[in-house]
Amino acid sequence: MRNRTRSAVAFAAVAIVAVPLTVTATTAAWNTTEWVHSQVGTSTIDCTDGAGFASVASGRFLSGSLLGLNLDPIAELEQMRLALDGAGDVTVSPGDAIDLGSAPPDEYVYANPFDVTALSAINVDLTGFTVGLPGAQLGAVNQYANVATDGTAVGASGLVNDSGAVLVSDATPPASLPAPARVGLSGVLPGIAGIADVDLEIGAVAASSQLDGCALLREELWGETAPATAIVRDYGIAGLGLQLDAPVVGGLVSGVTDAVDTLGDAVDLLTGPGGLIASGIGAQVDLALPGVLTTSVSGDVSLTGLDLLGSVSGLLSAPLTDGVITIDLQDGTIDVDLDALLPSLNDAAPNTEVVLNDTVLNPIVDRAGLLLDTWTTQIVAALTAELREASLVIDLEALVAAPGITIPPILPGLPPVTLLGLDVLSADIAFTGTLGAALDGTAALSIDADVVGLVGPVNTLLAALGLPTVTDLLGVVEGLTATLLSGLTTTVSDTVTGALTTLGGTLAGLVTPVITALGGVIDALPSVVSLMVNVQPDQPGAPPGATALPASGDSTAQYRVSALRLGLVDALGTVAAVTLATATAGPVTAP
Repeated sequence: MRNRTRSAVAFAAVAIVAVPLTVTATTAAWNTTEWVHSQVGTSTIDCTDGAGFASVASGRFLSGSLLGLNLDPIAELEQMRLALDGAGDVTVSPGDAIDLGSAPPDEYVYANPFDVTALSAINVDLTGFTVGLPGAQLGAVNQYANVATDGTAVGASGLVNDSGAVLVSDATPPASLPAPARVGLSGVLPGIAGIADVDLEIGAVAASSQLDGCALLREELWGETAPATAIVRDYGIAGLGLQLDAPVVGGLVSGVTDAVDTLGDAVDLLTGPGGLIASGIGAQVDLALPGVLTTSVSGDVSLTGLDLLGSVSGLLSAPLTDGVITIDLQDGTIDVDLDALLPSLNDAAPNTEVVLNDTVLNPIVDRAGLLLDTWTTQIVAALTAELREASLVIDLEALVAAPGITIPPILPGLPPVTLLGLDVLSADIAFTGTLGAALDGTAALSIDADVVGLVGPVNTLLAALGLPTVTDLLGVVEGLTATLLSGLTTTVSDTVTGALTTLGGTLAGLVTPVITALGGVIDALPSVVSLMVNVQPDQPGAPPGATALPASGDSTAQYRVSALRLGLVDALGTVAAVTLATATAGPVTAP
């Protein structure tokens, strides 16, 4: 006895109802011969049409139970099953199945397309286990059976689109596959802050079981080696994924927007006649002159060409992805391609358990963390670049004034002399360039100082105050270029760098809850979800409840394969086991 599993579901059995199925590929490959074995004397088994074999075949897309509800008896979910007796009479179930080109009494081919709306039509409470079947938008999930009097039987189940059978394998282009199924896991997962819903996504699935009962009976009864094609069980799974509806992700965009507004408010403090730059320049001029003199500043400091939110708009709209994890900031979802983290779901040995352990799941959190760290770094970099490129215009006038003074009389009897306060000098301080130049200390700051009024009265007042001449003071002010530039750089750097540092801390605070929420889901998954692919009940390691009829007497065994078995366990220990795409061929009974 031989059993073979292929990665692609290349069975021709699965097709849309409107397109007749091409089944010759499944039967013509099996030699039809009449053979006699010496040990049975004159007994003859004819492997041609009309030989009188009885056979059974079926295809069922969805079976199992949800929250203790057995789905199998539900009429809307009924399988396609054919039972052919030795006289050539066939029992078709359901009775309204579609004949795809039977040739009675030798061969019968029927399909019962699975109604993708059935689950919503029946009165079944699936709260927390919402199932949106694959392909609902594009076609029908087919359930197919083919039996013939030459001892061949074929069962198939899977997905078809509007153009015919879907071949499901690792190599199938995603664009040619329909939307995945979604099985809600919220009913079995504990409540996790920041997570509204969790769905397991199941890609297109299909399975086929083909049996040459005549050849197999020859092997079982007389020891004649059957060809490898006597039993062929195929299955295919397009992929597995995980989607989290995470409001905590949706909060990232609003959080960044608020943080950018805060950054803008901090930068605005630099501008205006009373802003940090103007005040700093005035203070430095004042500090460089004798203390009795006072400095007032007028004019303006402006920043133009600055669009902080616009500089990060692309980073707030584009999904973050590394090909395995996708974080959609706009939709507030996290998608995980589990298939990329697991060994191939196809080409697996019979009854292969898909193990969701730390080795598989921990990289999900690590990858998400790296994506978000990179994203926050990009945001800070984009904002920094935008700030550096902004146009900074400094157009200030620093006015230096001397106070009045009363001079005692030179001779007794004379009245004291009072000198009124005067504006001594003014300095135009200007710069036009980028904020980046101010940050780097390369701004070309200009100072143009001149005396206010007549030099004579100004110098008289300054002399009375014991101060240098106005010429000396002009030299002091015009020599402040380096000092003022250093102060400007410090003021701008402290403000901008400090604001960006605060923003970086804010972003880190936004990201942490996302990673915590994702980690909560990942930690809980292994205890509530179990997966098995290429389920074959007659092979070692079959899951509980998976059964198939063994060979007996002059009948072959029943050969069944299911593409995927999903098990869910809720907090009360209630188990739901759902099997997707099951195909069964046999038993075939000799005449």
